[in-house]
This record gives sequence, structure tokens and C-alpha cells, in this order.
Amino acid sequence: GAAGEPEGLSVRECGGARSFAWDGGSLSPHTCVGLTLTPAKKGGGASVMPQHQLLQLSARYSTAGGRRVRRVTTLRLPRLTQSYDAKSLLPALDQQAVAALLVRQAVAKANSGASAPEMLRWIDRLLIKTMKTLCAYSKGDPGSVALPPAAGIVPGFVFHLRRSPVLRTSGASPDRTTFFRLLASTLDTFSSLLLVQPTLRGFRVGSGGSAPLPLEPTSVTPDRLLLLDSFTQLVVCKGGALALAARSPGSPPAEEVQQLTDAVAAEAAALGAARFPAPLLIECEQGSSKARYLAQKVNPDVPLSAFLQGLYRAIVE
Repeated sequence: GAAGEPEGLSVRECGGARSFAWDGGSLSPHTCVGLTLTPAKKGGGASVMPQHQLLQLSARYSTAGGRRVRRVTTLRLPRLTQSYDAKSLLPALDQQAVAALLVRQAVAKANSGASAPEMLRWIDRLLIKTMKTLCAYSKGDPGSVALPPAAGIVPGFVFHLRRSPVLRTSGASPDRTTFFRLLASTLDTFSSLLLVQPTLRGFRVGSGGSAPLPLEPTSVTPDRLLLLDSFTQLVVCKGGALALAARSPGSPPAEEVQQLTDAVAAEAAALGAARFPAPLLIECEQGSSKARYLAQKVNPDVPLSAFLQGLYRAIVE
């Protein structure tokens, strides 16, 4: 199956050697489709299986100028035995790709009519089952849970996915929900992660650079200028002390704050220029009405630490 294919168009078998095809209305440089491979069920007795299998992908499209293009990619994949150990796959695990595929699976379930509580139960069971398989722990001791580095970002990503419009539709119009889910199921890996788990960076006057910050209320301080990137929005928020200094034109602090603000705004504009659809650029001050766009991302109903504690308890049960 193809995760990220256009809604209403199903995969069809087009050959006798396990060949499949599907159509899409458009293709952009940001389009990304996830493939789910299911082994064919063959009748008869057991036979010797090759150690590797070949997968060939052929994409055919027409450019805006009318030129027809075909791109063919051939992959040689190792075949796993039925008794393989899941932990042996960790060195080859791309956890960012896993997170992006999880988003597509969530969108597919949501489009099939699953309710928000059903979606939350499904994703919680999936996370607990996966972490039970991959983590090292002592039964009954939540403090003994050791996340493998190769899957370290997955629990935090699921925490943000549970809060995202992919699963939660309260406060959003049907059009907004559909728009978000379409983006989440077609964007490239990094953009899909950014859409669900925004990045937050902090700037200080005279620091000469930025520092990544957690999506927590403690990251919002009066002496810090913040840049929040959620793919569809770029929020530049000045801390209260910086905003106050900027209201004294001509003073050295005001000039420094303005230079920092201009530099961050230019960086945000550069990020937006390379993105489709173009994100909304929001400039605000701490405590202002527009600061709600930042506040809704850094004020979760349940802290990440509490979510992880609950996960660890479920793992060792």
C-alpha cells in the first residue's frame, strides 16, 4: 500500500509479478509517499528463499512545460527470517522515517472514520508494544527503562502527535483539519516532523547565535527572542524586557534589540521563501494577543515528563 497517495485512488495490481501502480493529480519537489510492503502468501510446500529481494520503483510524470519524465530506482533488500530479533534491526532504523510513517498511518485511520479517543488508544497501544520490544528494562521497575538511542525520539514525537490536529479536531474547522492531514500525509520526512513537532530556538542580545529550546513554558523568558517554526507558521516573539527596551528609540539597547529582531525576521523570511505552501509569518511580543500562537505550542495539557513516566510504567507492567 502507499501512504500519502491521493484520497480516493487505490493501489491496483498491474502485472503478474507483484507489480502495482497508482495515480496522483500532482507531484511537487516536496511530495513524499511511504510504501508498505506485505509479503505474498504462496501455497504449496516450503521452498528455499533467496537471501535478498529486488524492489523497483518507476515514477512517470509530465512537467509544466509538457515534457514527460520517467525515473526508475532499483533497490536490493535483505530478506529476514521468520525468527529474527527486532532489536537486531536497530542499527539500520531510521527513526525520523518511522515517525513520518506513523503520521501517515494516523491520517489513514482518521480518514477511515476513527474517532479521536479511538485514535489515542491505538497510538498508545502501538507505542507501548514497540517500546516493550526495543527497550531494556526490569519488570516492575519504571526507573530501569533504557530507551535505545536509535529510537530515542519516538516517544517524544508520539507525545506531540497526540496533541496535533492529526488526532485532535476540537477548535479547528473541517477545512483546516483536512488541510493539515493532507499536508501531513504528503510532505517529506523533515517537513512532516516539523508539522507535528515544531522547533523552537532562542536568541539573546550579544549571544551571536541561537540555542534550541524545548516546547515548554520555561522557554519563554523576558530577555529572549524566540523563533517558532511549525511549517505552516513562523512566529517571532520578543520577550517582555526586549519589547520594553525597543520602545526607547535611539538608545543603545533599542538598537541592539532592533538588529537582533531584523536578523531573526530575515531568517524566518528565508525559511518561508523555500516552502510550499507559504507559511504565515507572525511577529509579536510576550503577553500580546498574537503570542497565543506561541503559547498553544508550549503549554501542553500534560507535561512531556509526566507522559514518559506513564509510558515507562506501562512498559514494565
